[in-house]
Amino acid sequence: MIFSAFRLYIYTFVFFVITLIFFIAGIYLDVSVNGTLEEQNSELASQRMDNLVKDLLSNFDKVIEHADILQRYIEDNPKVTNAELKNFVELNLLPKDLSAFFNADAKDFIIGYMIAPNDSFFIVSDEPPENFTQLNFSDKTTEFYLDLARRNPRDVIVHGPIVSPRTHEINIFNRKAVYVEGKYWGYVGVIVDFYKLLDCMNLNSEKGRFVYSIKAYLNKEERDFIWGDSTLFKHRDLVYRQRSVFFGKHRWDLALKVRNAGKAAELGNKVYFILFLFYLLALILVFYLFKYFSELKNSKEVDPITLTIGHDKFLKLVKDKINGNADHGVVVLELIHFNQINSCYDFTIGDKLLCEVTRRIKNVVSYNDLICRVGSQFIVLMQNIRSNVDVDRVQSELYDEMEKNFNIDEVSINLKAVIGSSSTISKGRSYNEIMNEISESILETKKSMKFFSRTTDLSQNE
Repeated sequence: MIFSAFRLYIYTFVFFVITLIFFIAGIYLDVSVNGTLEEQNSELASQRMDNLVKDLLSNFDKVIEHADILQRYIEDNPKVTNAELKNFVELNLLPKDLSAFFNADAKDFIIGYMIAPNDSFFIVSDEPPENFTQLNFSDKTTEFYLDLARRNPRDVIVHGPIVSPRTHEINIFNRKAVYVEGKYWGYVGVIVDFYKLLDCMNLNSEKGRFVYSIKAYLNKEERDFIWGDSTLFKHRDLVYRQRSVFFGKHRWDLALKVRNAGKAAELGNKVYFILFLFYLLALILVFYLFKYFSELKNSKEVDPITLTIGHDKFLKLVKDKINGNADHGVVVLELIHFNQINSCYDFTIGDKLLCEVTRRIKNVVSYNDLICRVGSQFIVLMQNIRSNVDVDRVQSELYDEMEKNFNIDEVSINLKAVIGSSSTISKGRSYNEIMNEISESILETKKSMKFFSRTTDLSQNE
């Protein structure tokens, strides 16, 4: 009872230790995996943001370049007519670069040009007129950007993005004031298709490794235009990046994140699942290890076949008893040619035969006598005997029991046995001397018996 309670305590303690180890390992791996992914995503997001800003500024440089070309042409030709301006644009600026057919970095986002001598504009473009947003140049927003362009003649003023109410096209109007001989001539502008600009920058809110968002001011600073995932501006952690870019006087806010930024949690769940499987495997392995060592220990204390006392435990008990004050007897019963029984039949028959021999021995000896089996040999410690007569009586009755046939699974076996005995009365308190006397007695008995040859007297009746 005490041993069972102690074993339950050990099992509970081991279960707690294994659970704690895997719990700590799970937390450590989860933190490590998340930390590694966040660091990796942070580096990717930072690098991508740098490239995005460079691409955007590079594309805007293309807009500035085209606006400067128009400005210089007008300054060099102050008497130029609208028809000549239109012809210049169509011949020099509208034709696409041949590199557009050979690489993905083509600057084809410029779709038209605005020319406004004395602020009266006309548009030169290959695109249909309805693709452009209809501007009311008398509204306050237009006046604001025109005034901004006049006061900053060296800058290209960004006006947009502007959403067309009819076609839902999004265009960006870039204006630059032109001064001829110190006098205001008007302005020129470059029209940019917003979505083509995004394509040139390899941006796509549905595909790719990153998710993007762009915020820009529409009417002065009254309202924001947002493209992409607007929620990106609500987060500030390692896997998100935000940056502001200024085009002259105009500000754009950029935000992005790695698309798989939320995959760390999914990967963490997979790690937990794998750890849980290893946890179950560890529990099963520890359970069977405990079971194996427990059975190994029990096998030393209890014979698994006959359920008699194990030899190591029996030997200790016998030595302790012999060294006491009471007298004890030792009886040894050895089965002759028992291995041939296992060979002729099988081990199942042999095991059952050993159990039957044990039962017959228990029927002869006292209930408090100790029985041990070692191979085909049985050792009996008779406790608290009064004389050697008690030992002789048990030895004689055991011979009688062994002479009876054993019927095991419809097999009749005539088993031969040799029995020897001794006691503390005749040999004193030395266990070795007692066993030596018994061994000599058994050996002499074997030599005197006619069946001491290699043959055995086994008969089978089925």
